[in-house]
Parts: sequence; structure tokens; C-alpha cells
Amino acid sequence: MHFNTWFWRLFALQALVCAGFAIVTLIMVSSLEQTANPGSWSLIGGLAIAALIAVAASALATWFSWKQVQRPIIELAQLARQLSGGDEQNLPPAQPGDELVEISGALQRIRGRLDLGKGQAQQNTERLQAVLASMIEGVLAVGPDKSILLANQAGRRLLDFTTQQPHGRPLLEVTRARAVHEAVEQVLETLAPVEREFDSPGLQRRVLLLRATCLPGEPCPGVMVVVHDVSEIRRLENLRREFVANVSHELKTPLAAIKAYAETLRMGAVNDPEHNLNFVLRIEEQAERLHELILDMLQIARIESGQQTFNIVDVSLAELIDECLAQFADVAGAKQIDLVGELPNETITARGDEEGLRTILSNLVDNAIKYTTAGGEVQVRCEANGETVTLEVQDSGIGIAERELSRIFERFYRVDRARSREMGGTGLGLSIVKNLTQAFGGTVGVTSVPGQGSTFRVTLRR
Repeated sequence: MHFNTWFWRLFALQALVCAGFAIVTLIMVSSLEQTANPGSWSLIGGLAIAALIAVAASALATWFSWKQVQRPIIELAQLARQLSGGDEQNLPPAQPGDELVEISGALQRIRGRLDLGKGQAQQNTERLQAVLASMIEGVLAVGPDKSILLANQAGRRLLDFTTQQPHGRPLLEVTRARAVHEAVEQVLETLAPVEREFDSPGLQRRVLLLRATCLPGEPCPGVMVVVHDVSEIRRLENLRREFVANVSHELKTPLAAIKAYAETLRMGAVNDPEHNLNFVLRIEEQAERLHELILDMLQIARIESGQQTFNIVDVSLAELIDECLAQFADVAGAKQIDLVGELPNETITARGDEEGLRTILSNLVDNAIKYTTAGGEVQVRCEANGETVTLEVQDSGIGIAERELSRIFERFYRVDRARSREMGGTGLGLSIVKNLTQAFGGTVGVTSVPGQGSTFRVTLRR
């Protein structure tokens, strides 16, 4: 409502009061005329003049007060119009009388904008939580008092939090990772980013890479910690280093032998008819060993890179076993080892590449013969089990210790290195078996008892 309207209404009310007072005065005058008391006239006149002065003073004070109240209210209405945003500041200034309407409308618009901003903030928060939950990196925000401000699921898992509700709790209370505490303290002291690598505090050993930086703000409102699980990267780096070292070692031995035999021949043994042929044979043997090593390495590289193509068909295992037994019969007979094949009455086929399956079986049988002593036995058998078929090669050889079983299929890993090199092994046979089996969608395993022998099992799809 118009403030001036309020004022005039109040002024009219005062005028009515004054008129009422005048009417009462006239009534009193009438009464006094009847009594004809001269002293009463002066009293009535004084009261009337005093009443008129009081009414005028009251009206003036009221008008001045409303002006003082009206000015800040108009300014408040204009401020509310500006706070409501949009194009409100381009509108003409508020007209006197509509201040409360302007304030009410502006506050309603402000409320609407606040509700909209609140909804957008809630939506952004949900998106942020979804992103943090889907990250494989651990994210941790720590306040200047070292209390947890934020921690996603990956961070709680990698740092082995003692509680699933860490918010507001001290960092020292929720994780035992000393490297995290030290990194947070260093960032809070120096305000410089920190990066370090450490082992995870949980039961499952992981190698974690931590990066800690200050949160934006002055003074520093906290520290943001991002944790990466680099266990697989470090494992692959170790495998690469071991592979390079093993390859170098495997190549060094035959090359050194070839060089020694060649130097011996050059220094005069070539003219020795009793020994020169023997030296040449030794050179040929070492060259063949190098050739086999290179071929095995190339085969593993092709399989692991997916470059080798396979013709996946149904392969008869009985035929493969017969071929393998015939291939190694002379080798087994020379070592006085019984090579036995147990073939089922029914026809059993496996899904795979025929040449690849032949390589798997040949490597397993060759390995069994090498590590079986004279008078021992090597058995080859296959068995159908529903949708799968199992191919087994069992020997009565030296066996494998339990601590060695988890690494037996690694490249260049040997249980008895001296004996393996003496027998001409490259250390890649079982690794080839594992890679080929996995390429055909199968699995390979081994059970062994030291001194009693080993059994290798390859499970393939039928």
C-alpha cells in the first residue's frame, strides 16, 4: 500500500478526532450558555486552542516520522530489485507507494533463484559423488586439522580404512599408512606438492603412488591426496627386467661356448684330426640351442601380442597322443623310461589349433622325460568331463617343491637350473604351454610331490 496513503489516512483519523473534540466542545458551550457562567467560557476556549495545537503538532510529527520510515523502505525495495537479478537493474525506479509490493516480488524471485541454485548444487554434488565412486584412484581430502573432509570408496579400500564413515574423523584414526600422514604434514608445512611411493598397509600387498597438493585458498584450507595402485605396473617392470636379464644370461652361455670352441680351432685345433670334429659338433649344438631359444621367444611374443593366428577346430586327442608317443619313444628308451599312453575307448576331441595342441603335448612330455630318472615312467592320458576335456602328463621324476609351483610357468624359470641347462632346456617350454592353453580358452595346472613326481593338467573346451 502507498505510504502516503497511510499517512493521509492517519491524518484524516486525527482530523476526525479533532472534529469530535470540536463537537464535544460545542455541546459543552451550549450547556454553558444555559447556565450563563462567564468563567467557563475562557476555560473552554483555552481547551479548544490547546486541542487544535496538539492535533497540528501530532499531524506534523506523524508526517515527519513517515518520511523517515519511507526513505529506507524505498531504498530496501530498490536493493531487493537488484538482488533479484536478471534485467531488474534496467527497470525504472520504484514509484512511491509500491515499495512493499516490490520487496515482496523481489524476495520471491530471490527465493526462486536460491531454490534453483540449490537444485543445481545438489545435482553437481551427486555428479561429483558418482565420478568419485567410479574412480579406481583413491581420492582423499584432509582439513588443516588433519580430519577427513572427503574420501571415495577406492581411497578407503587402498588405504585400508578402519571405518566406512571416515568424514570428520582424524586421519591418524582411520588409516595406518604412515606415508600419507607424513605427506599431509609436509604439504601443510611447505605448501609444496609431495609425491612418494609406498607399500599399502593392508593384508594384500600393493605398491601405491601418492600425490598430495594444497587445496585452493588462502590460507591453505587442506590437502588433496590422490593414490594410484601401481602394483601391476611395478610387477610388469620387474618381469621386463628379469626377462632382459634371463635372455642375456641364456644367450651368453651358448655364445661363450661357441666363441671358446672357435678360438680353440683357430689356435691350432683345426689341424688336430682327433678333436677338431668334436669342437665343430659342440659349436653346432650351441648354435642349435640358440636357434631353439630364439624360436621359443618369438613364439611367446606372437602369442602374447595376439599376432599369431590359430585355426580353431575339433582335434582328436587320441591321434595327438599317438604321434607324441612315437616322437619321444627313442628318447624315452635311451633313458630307460617307460612312456605309456592311456587312451579312452570313446573319441575325445578338444577345441583348439592342431599345431598348438601338438606343441602343448610335446613340451609337457619332453619336460617329463627330462626330469624323470632312469627306470621311471611317464604316462599320458585324456578324460572327458562334461563340456571340458582334461589332458594329463604324469611322471615319476624328481618332483617340484610347493614353493616353486606358483612360478613354474614363468618364462626362464627353472627348478633345477644346472640340470636344465645340461639337458638343453631353454626355460620357455612351460610358459609356451600356459600361453597356448589360455589362447584356446583353457587352463593349466600342476600338482607335485618332491621325490615322487609331477602331474600337469591341461583343461580345454570340447
